[in-house]
Amino acid sequence: FKGLPEQGPTPFVPDTSYVIELEDFDSEHGSAFNNMYFEQPAQDARPSGAPGRKWENVVTQLKDIDTTKLHWVKVPEHHIVLDFDLVDEDGEKDLEKNIEEASRLPPTYTELSQSGKGLHLHYLYEGDVHDLDSVFDVGIEIKTLLGDSSLRRKLTKCNNLDIATISGGLPRKEKKVIEAKSIQTEKGLRDLIDRNLRKEIHPGTKPSIDFIHHILEEAYNNGLSYDVTDLRPIILAFAAKSTNQSSACIKIVQTMKFVGKNGMPEIDPDDKPLLFFDVEVYPNLFILCWKIHGTSKVVRMINPTAEDIAPLLNQKLVGFNNRRYDNHILYARYMGYTIDELFALSQSIIVEGNSSPSHLFGEAYNVSYADIYDFSSKKQGLKRFEVELGIHHLELDLPWDKPVPEGQWSKVEEYCVNDVIATEAVFESRKQDFVARQILSELSGLSVNHTTQQHTAKILFGDDKNPQSKFIYTDLSERFPGYTFDGKESRYCDEVTGEGGYVYSEPGVYYNVALLDVASMHPTSIEQLNLFGPYTANFSALKQARLAIKRKDYETARSAYGGALGKYLTSDDDAEALAYALKIVINIVYGLTSARFPNSFRDVRNNDNIVAKRGALFMIDLRNAVQDRGYQVAHIKTDSIKIPNATQEIIDFIIEFGKEYGYEFEHETTYEKFLLVNDAVYVAYDSGHGWTAVGAQFQQPYVFKELFSHEPLEFDDLCELKNVMQGSMYLSKDPDAPIEDMRHVGRTGSFMPVKYDGGTLWRVKDDKKYHVSGTKGYQWIEREVAHHRDSIDELFTDMDYFEKLKDDAIKAIERFIPLEEFVS
Repeated sequence: FKGLPEQGPTPFVPDTSYVIELEDFDSEHGSAFNNMYFEQPAQDARPSGAPGRKWENVVTQLKDIDTTKLHWVKVPEHHIVLDFDLVDEDGEKDLEKNIEEASRLPPTYTELSQSGKGLHLHYLYEGDVHDLDSVFDVGIEIKTLLGDSSLRRKLTKCNNLDIATISGGLPRKEKKVIEAKSIQTEKGLRDLIDRNLRKEIHPGTKPSIDFIHHILEEAYNNGLSYDVTDLRPIILAFAAKSTNQSSACIKIVQTMKFVGKNGMPEIDPDDKPLLFFDVEVYPNLFILCWKIHGTSKVVRMINPTAEDIAPLLNQKLVGFNNRRYDNHILYARYMGYTIDELFALSQSIIVEGNSSPSHLFGEAYNVSYADIYDFSSKKQGLKRFEVELGIHHLELDLPWDKPVPEGQWSKVEEYCVNDVIATEAVFESRKQDFVARQILSELSGLSVNHTTQQHTAKILFGDDKNPQSKFIYTDLSERFPGYTFDGKESRYCDEVTGEGGYVYSEPGVYYNVALLDVASMHPTSIEQLNLFGPYTANFSALKQARLAIKRKDYETARSAYGGALGKYLTSDDDAEALAYALKIVINIVYGLTSARFPNSFRDVRNNDNIVAKRGALFMIDLRNAVQDRGYQVAHIKTDSIKIPNATQEIIDFIIEFGKEYGYEFEHETTYEKFLLVNDAVYVAYDSGHGWTAVGAQFQQPYVFKELFSHEPLEFDDLCELKNVMQGSMYLSKDPDAPIEDMRHVGRTGSFMPVKYDGGTLWRVKDDKKYHVSGTKGYQWIEREVAHHRDSIDELFTDMDYFEKLKDDAIKAIERFIPLEEFVS
C-alpha cells in the first residue's frame, strides 16, 4: 500500500494472519455500527430502494427501525466506508475474493453488502475526507458521506469488531499543475489559454495575447489534434479590452491557428474490446455507465471526476448518437467542467442542436471508436430500437432540466444502465452496418469513428477540399424540351412532376401485371449527368463493382477502383459485406446532392434536384410511350412501372426504352393479381412468392395473416407499436387520474389491447391529455407486461381491436372487388 503512515491510531499494515469472519446479525447484542450510531437520523427505503423523505423531514433514528431491512442512515463526515466489489473471471461478484483482499486491511467493523457478495469496511478517518479519492483500487470504492449524503445498509451479517480509526494510507485526489512547455492534449491547451485569459501567467493583456499565440503555434507545429474555435470570440473580446494596444492585440488574434493541421487522429487499431457507454446529465447529477462487449457487468459512476474518466478515453468507446452529445459531455468533464457547467453544456447541445456548434469540442468527436446511430443504415432512436428488438424498454419521468432528489439518483442510474445494455443489443442487431463501416474505413483511410459522409467524400474526392468547383450542372430543359422549373414548381408534358420521384396511379384491380424496376436509378442519373465532373468516374466504378458483386462477377469487381476491392472478394461472405458497404456509399450520395445543408456533394446551383428530376422526366416519357402503344400503366413509383396484361413485347420495349436514357430495367415479377388502393398502397399475389403487401393497412400482421397468408398468429402480431412526435405517452387505469398519478411510458412503446386490467393510453403535452392516435375506446397494457403469457389468450386480448382493422381493410378492398373473389 502506498503512503503508509509511520504513526497514527491504526496504520495500514498488511496482516496475512487476520481473516474477516462474518456471523449472522444478532439483534440482542447489536453491532458496533448500530451501537455507535443508534441516535443518528435513519429511515426505511422505499420499494425502489431510494430514501422515502428528505432528511430535513426525518424524525426517526437508527434505533427506531429494523436494520435487517434496506434503510438509509446519516453518519458523521469522518466516517468512511471501503466498499469491496471484486469480481471473478465471469464478471460476477466474488465474496471469497472480497474477504481475501479486505483481510489485508486494518481490522475493523465489517458488514456484508446488500447483494450478499460484497463487503463494507467501516473506518473513522483522522484527516480531511474531502481530499480522499473515490477509488482505492479496481473494484474497491472509498465512500465519503459528505453534505446531505447518506449510507444505504441492509444488515444481515457482520463481525464483532469495533470501528477502527485510521489516519492515512488512502489515495488522495491529485492536484495537477499544467506545464506550459508540455502541451500534449487539447485539454492542456485549453487550460493554458484559460489561465492567460485570467492573467495568471502574465499581468498584462498584450503579453497574455502574445503567449496564447505562442502556445497555439507550438501546438500547431507539433501536430497536436485540436479545435478551439469556440474560444476565438472570447479571446478577441479579451484582446479588444487592452488599454493601449487593442489594435495590435486584435491583429495577433486574427493570425492565431485555432484548429490543428492534422485533423482527427485515428484510434490505434489494437485488440482492445469494445466498451459501450451512456451518460445522463441533470443540474445536480452526472451519471456515466459502461460495459465491456460480451460481459454482463455494467459499471456505474455517479458524478465521476476527471481522473475517473481519463482511463476510459484510451478505450474503444461505442455509444448511440454519441458524437454529437455523449462525447462532448465526457470530454468536458475530463477537462474539469463542474456539474453545473456540464448541465449548461448539455442544455446548449440539446436545445440548440446543430444550429450552434460553437459549444462543441473538436477533439471530443474522436473520443469514441464508433457511433451506432451514425453507422446504422436504419435511422431511428434508441427507444424505438428497444421496442422493435423486444428488449427492456425503460423511460424516465423526471424533468431533465430540474435537479434530481438524491433519493431518486438510483432511478436515473438504472435508466442509464438500461440504455447501455440496449446500446450493445442494437450494435449486435446492426452488426452488418458495423462491418460495412470497417470496410469503408479501410477504403478511405479514415477512422471507423468518422461519419459515413466523411468516408464517402474521401473515397470519391480524395483530399480535394473544394470538389464542387469541378461539378457539372445540367439544364434539364435542354435534354427534355418543354420542361420548366420556376423555382417552386416543375412542369413537363402538361403535368406537375413534383420535386422528387415521379408517382402515377390508376387505382383498381388488375391481372397479369408485370413489375419492372430500374436498377440503381439515382446513381445512374448521376452518371448520365456527369454530376461530379472528373470524380463521376470514381462513383461509377463503385456502382459497377456493386452490380458485379450482386451478379457474382467477382473478376469484374476486382478490377474496379484500381484493384483496391480485391482483398474483400475472397469468399461469398466477404463479397456480400463489401456489396453492402458499397450500397451504403452509393445510397448516401444522392441524399447529399439534394440536401439543403452544406456538404461536399452539394452544388449550390442545384435548386432543381436534377438527379431525381431526370428520373422523373424519364418515367413520364416512358409512361406516354407505353400508353401510345395501347397498354395501360397501372402504377409508377419513382423507379418502377407496373403494366397490366403485359406481353413479352411490351416488356422488351420497356427494357430497350430504358437503355436509350442509360437506365437498366429488371423484370422483377409478374403479379397474377394486383389491387392498387391509392398511389402508395397495394396488395398483390404471384405463385412464386405468394402475397405481397405495400402500405401499413395491409402490412399490419393480423390483417395480412388473416386475409392473405393464413400463417399462424404469434404474440407480437397482437402488439401495436405507438409513437408520439410531441409530448409523452402515459397509461392510466383511471381516465380521470391526474397526470402525476399516471404511468409514464415515453414517446415510443409497444402495447396490447386487452379486455380488462388495462388502461387508457394518453399523449400528454403542456399538461393537457389527448388520446394516442388509434387507441381511443380500448384498454391497453405494455408489451412487456403481456409477454409472460405463454400463448395468445383470446379471453384476455381484445380481438375486437384487430377485427376492426381487418374490417377496415376489407372495406378498402371491396371498393374495387369482393374479398372472396380477390383472394380465391
